[in-house]
Order: sequence, then C-alpha cells, then structure tokens
Amino acid sequence: MSAQGPDTGLARADRLLADVDCRLRHVDGERENPGLLAGARRCCDEAEAALSGDAEAAATIAVLRAVAATFALRHTVLFDVACDFDDNDGTLLGGMERYDAKGVSRPLADEAVRTAREALDADPHDPLVPLYLGHALTWSGDRDGAVAAYREALHRDPGDRCALSCLRYLKAAPKKRPSPDPMSRGRHGFALVRDCHMISNNDSDSGSSLFASAADARAHVDRELDSLVTGEDLEGQEGELLLQIHRPGRPVAEYDLNARIPEEPEDGPLRIDWSGIPLDEPLEPPLPPGRPLRIGGHLCFPFPGGA
Repeated sequence: MSAQGPDTGLARADRLLADVDCRLRHVDGERENPGLLAGARRCCDEAEAALSGDAEAAATIAVLRAVAATFALRHTVLFDVACDFDDNDGTLLGGMERYDAKGVSRPLADEAVRTAREALDADPHDPLVPLYLGHALTWSGDRDGAVAAYREALHRDPGDRCALSCLRYLKAAPKKRPSPDPMSRGRHGFALVRDCHMISNNDSDSGSSLFASAADARAHVDRELDSLVTGEDLEGQEGELLLQIHRPGRPVAEYDLNARIPEEPEDGPLRIDWSGIPLDEPLEPPLPPGRPLRIGGHLCFPFPGGA
C-alpha cells in the first residue's frame, strides 16, 4: 500500500482507542477520553479520505468507528450518568430511560447502535462488534435486539464470558453453555501476547497485543523483559506472559512463556527459551493494519508496528 494509503491513520486511531480502553477499564480518563476519542475519529476520517478500493481498510474503519462510538457511550454512562458499564458484564437494561433524566447519553447510544450495525459484517467471525451492539441496545432498552446481538457474539466465540453473562442478565442464556472452540475462528493469521504489567504502585493491568508474526511478538517480549532482572520481578508483574499463534482453520497454538524463563538467570536481563516455537512461519492472510479483535473475552489491539 502506498504511503498515501489509510494505514497510518488506522494505526493512530487504534493506538488512541487502546489508550481509552485502558482508562475505561480502570474508570479513569474523565478529562482525557473525549479528546482521545475525537482524535481517533479524525484519524478514521483521514483514513477514509485516503481509501482507494481497499475493502479491508474500509472494514477496519467501520470497526474502529463502532469501537469509538461504544467507548463514547460508555464514558458518558460512567462519568456523566454514574451507572455501571464495563467490559465484563455490559450495562443496565433500559438504563438510559431510568437513570439518564437529562438524556445526555441518547445521541451517543443512537450513534453506537448505528455504527455497530454498519460494521456488523465487516468481520463476520469476530464477536467484538455484535457484543458492543448488544451493550448499546441494552442501555437503550431494546431487550430483544440486545439478546439477538449477544447470541451472535456468543455464536462467533462460544467462550466469550461477557456475552454469556449479558444473556444471563437478560434471562436469555442458552440452556447448555457452548463449548469453547480450540480452532482459530477468524480469517487472519497473527500472534497474540497477553501479559500483566503494573500501572501504579497498587494496580496492575492485563493487556493483549496483536502482532503480524511470532518473530515480532518475540522482539516485543524481549524488549519488555530487558527491564526485569529476576523471576521475582516477573512475579511483581503478576507473572502472566502468554503467546498464542492464530492461523485460520487451525487449532490455536498456545505457549506459556513464564515456564520458559529460567528461575535464576546467570546474569543480565531475563530471557525466554524460544526453542520449539515456530517464529518464522508466515501467518497468512495478515491481519489488516489497525484492526482490533476480541479474543478469549479480551479486546486486543495491534501493537504499533507489529500488525
């Protein structure tokens, strides 16, 4: 793709939304989030202006707009209406009518529903957009629409705990919980790193980043470990370090990277034993630049320069 294509704008929008996602999960960013969301929307506008028949980029723009709209709604519900709205259990049925007497969330809910519907088919395998559609419809009071959206999200990922929790809340849970699917259900190849890191003296955050290759994931992990010296330092990061390799139509390959770190390295920073992990195997087709995914109940963003 040429330098004038939409990739740069999509990557910037992705990074801004990743920042908002972290803040919202910690009920933070009351002042910062509106500016970050406005910036993400501007990046989507710039990317859209640079489109030239790129269907994948157009789909990514639709998904990012839906994420931005849902985050804007969630921000207003949390900070202006003072109601629950999180990434694990969704929000309250009919909360807009019951708790938002001033109607400040109504235009945001309408936008969240509209953009989610527009993006629903952008990636027919990923549960992210139908889940967010369910959240917006729940807050708006459309129970039947929310149930249909959450069922679609659960169909796309039977292991998504949030979709199942929301269906239980709406008294529409399946009689038998779907079995998690070990296969990679998407249509793109990528590597995923899940880790836990401290964001303050008392609070940690679990993050999931997407990479175009396992080699890119390795480079990222090795850089992160450069600042750690002993296994105790890793325990201070809650000790979670996981690599997944996704290939369409194949079982997800999962590697516990913690178990590959020597308990007592001889000297220098911690290092992982990467032997036996197919670092150089191409992951095709590649994940489009800037495309977030929901995997295993987590919202995952491409790492800058990594996917």
